[in-house]
Amino acid sequence: MTTAKLKYTAAIVGGLMIGGLSTAAVSHFVAPSAPAQSAPAERKVLYWYDPMKPDVRFEKPGKSPFMDMDLVAKYADEGGDTQSSGVRIDPTQVHNLGLRTAKVSRGRLDYAQTLPANVSYNEYQFVIVQARAEGFIDKVYPLTVGDKVRKGMPLVAATIPSWVEAQSEYLLLANSGGTATQLDGVLERLRLAGMPEADIQRMRATRRVQTQFTLTAPIDGVLTAFSLKSGMNIGKDSVVAQIQGMDPVWVTAAVPESIASLLKDTSRFTVVIPAYPDKTFPIQKATILPSVDPVTRTLQVRLQVNNPDELLKPGMNAYLKLTAQSDEMLLIPSQAVIDTGDEQRVITVSSNGEFVPKKIKVLRESRELTGVADGLSAGESIVVNGLFLIDSEANISGALDRMRHTADQHAGH
Repeated sequence: MTTAKLKYTAAIVGGLMIGGLSTAAVSHFVAPSAPAQSAPAERKVLYWYDPMKPDVRFEKPGKSPFMDMDLVAKYADEGGDTQSSGVRIDPTQVHNLGLRTAKVSRGRLDYAQTLPANVSYNEYQFVIVQARAEGFIDKVYPLTVGDKVRKGMPLVAATIPSWVEAQSEYLLLANSGGTATQLDGVLERLRLAGMPEADIQRMRATRRVQTQFTLTAPIDGVLTAFSLKSGMNIGKDSVVAQIQGMDPVWVTAAVPESIASLLKDTSRFTVVIPAYPDKTFPIQKATILPSVDPVTRTLQVRLQVNNPDELLKPGMNAYLKLTAQSDEMLLIPSQAVIDTGDEQRVITVSSNGEFVPKKIKVLRESRELTGVADGLSAGESIVVNGLFLIDSEANISGALDRMRHTADQHAGH
């Protein structure tokens, strides 16, 4: 009985051994094991930061104390090389931003600006009519303030005793053999006293003393002061009338001082009058007044505009259209400018793919283009959008400090 059990046990152990060998053999030929792969190296984190406040660093991940957002890891392999002038950004982030670049070009800025203006009298055509001697008014012609007058039109008839006396002296000298010098002296005294030349010549021609004198308008224009009445006394300083010319008139506008250099000639201006939208008004000349308004920081531009038909009335609204071009300069999209208040900069793309901040000097801006004086060269690629991420990264990596250091060195030279 014992011998039989031993034989049975030996048979089972032998079978197991044979089965194990068979399985090992099959596994060796059917499913060879794959070579072992090395685990990817873990990226080294230098610190964490909030993109909204990149100058503050944290030793551990978590929520930003400044904004409701997770802190972002700064990896050792993301740039920050102190020998490099720029930074590298994870290509995935660049792709997600839809980064767009543009080339720095050279050209001129176009300006087209419409400025409110108004029509006023031309102060070069302003006269005051005076008798320049004492007397009284015999007749006032039917005129009042606002009426149009033409040159030579009678305003008032007056009696001036001193003119009568001087005429009598002249005729007495003429009839008693007075010298030419004496006669000319009396005539000159009459002119200086204000006696109209027409009355003087009439006295000489008729050899009779003129006792009533007509004061006339010396220019075409509009009466802006006229208040005398018949029977009134007048003195030598009394104003008989004030007359303001109407052709040409002035059109004045306030222009920002930032574009003062563009105001070079009248061809850049067009005067538009809402009351006459289909008419053009030729400009004789343009004058930039010498002072700047300290409140609005604007220059006053005065245009002298032809007004032969007197369609332009003082007080009318007008518009001044300015079309001009700047001098040739480097041009970039205005969207690409980062303005901190202390400095302006752009992000350029170097030949090796780095994003390099560069300090610039902005000259002026128009129609979404900005002219710069230096800091760039034509043909360079600059970043137009996605600036926030790259600028923050440049600040973190120290690229901005290196940019300022380089700019200071250039300024020192």
